[in-house]
Formats: sequence, structure tokens, C-alpha cells
Amino acid sequence: MKHPKLVYWLLGIFAVVFIGGALIIPTPTLKNQVVNITQIFTGGFKTKGATHEVADSKLGQKYQLSESELRTLSSLDVTGIGDSIMVRTTPDFKEIFKSFNANAKVGRQVSAAPAIITQLKSADAIKKNVLVNLGTNGPTDAATIDGIIEQIGSDHQIYWVNTRVPGKKWQDANNQLIKAAAKKYDNVHLIDWLYVSGSNDDWFDDDNLHPNSLGQREYTATIGQAMAKSATP
Repeated sequence: MKHPKLVYWLLGIFAVVFIGGALIIPTPTLKNQVVNITQIFTGGFKTKGATHEVADSKLGQKYQLSESELRTLSSLDVTGIGDSIMVRTTPDFKEIFKSFNANAKVGRQVSAAPAIITQLKSADAIKKNVLVNLGTNGPTDAATIDGIIEQIGSDHQIYWVNTRVPGKKWQDANNQLIKAAAKKYDNVHLIDWLYVSGSNDDWFDDDNLHPNSLGQREYTATIGQAMAKSATP
């Protein structure tokens, strides 16, 4: 790493800023500015947040979204299929999407998805954009993931969020399968939550898995920025 002292100094400013004896909690915008400056001096460091102008509105500031992104997301009908992470974040998604219909359950395995998709399709309830958050609760395999993608269909945009499961051996294996599927299918998009969340343990409950209120905002911001790029109204 180049210029480590400067990097640590910048990160120190980001962590805590004292002005006139008052403690200022850094905003996500300030966080992004520090990350971007760090990139200049370390070289090749991937930013983890928005690098564009954020809308001067309640939703823009809360989820670090631009006016253009907010307009796009507010035109989207989205179907969600997920586990406990989606259970927690559904209220946030309903703030940014035109409609968000979630089929989410605590402890859900990837293997449960085919029956859910069949049910949704029979009710004509699966939208053009499908957000998938599965893989947290146990291992899966390529055939199962391929089957889910093909069952949803190539006329849908599928956004699959990878997993953060500290200490579980299936975390990396499942994430490799999701990454491979995103490369294999043109309509599948990987959302790299494991990378974005990184070492931000303050975004999570004590299990370092389930996002707290801050983590839920960051999760929604990450997915919103990704979907605004390619989702279908």
C-alpha cells in the first residue's frame, strides 16, 4: 500500500471528527469522499459507495441515490425472493421502488425457490425485475441455481445478492456459484454485498450477518444503485 500514513490519517478523520468540542458522526457522503481520496493514494482500491451527486431529498440522502436513480427506481415493479435478510430490508425497498412484492422467510434455503417461482408464475405475480437473496442458510449447487434462473426466464432481469455468512464454509462456495451464473446468463446481475459490507461490523447485529438499521440502509443503497443501471420499467 502506498502512503500508508496519509491513508490512516484520512481514515482517522472519517472515523471521528471534532469541531468545537462537538462529536460529528460522518455522513455516508463524507465516507464516500474519504474512500475516493484513499483510492487515489493506494491505487486500484474499489469504492464501496456512490461516487456521484446525491439527490437533495429525504430518500436521496437516506439511500445515497441521485435524482436520476430515484426516478428510475420509482418506475420499477420488483419481485423479491429471499430469506431473513430480505425480511428485514423489505420496508426499505418499498420506499424506493414503485412496487416491491417480497416472498421472504427466515431460514429459507435456495432449494425452496423453484416451488415459490411456480406459485408466483401461476398467480401472474412475478415482475420483470426479480431480486434474489438466497444462499445464506446453507450450501447449494450450480444445477439448482441454473434451474432457478431458467425457471424465472430470460425475459426477466435477475439481481442475485451474494452472501455474507461469517464462519460458514458455504459462503465462498455459494458466492462463486452466483458469480459464475452472472457471467453465464446475460440477464443475471451479481450484487456483491460481501464486498460492499467488508469489515463494517457496525452495520450488523452481533451475529455479523443480519443488518441493523444502518446496514439495512446500506444494503438498500447498494441494490438500488445496481438496479438503476439496468432494470426494466
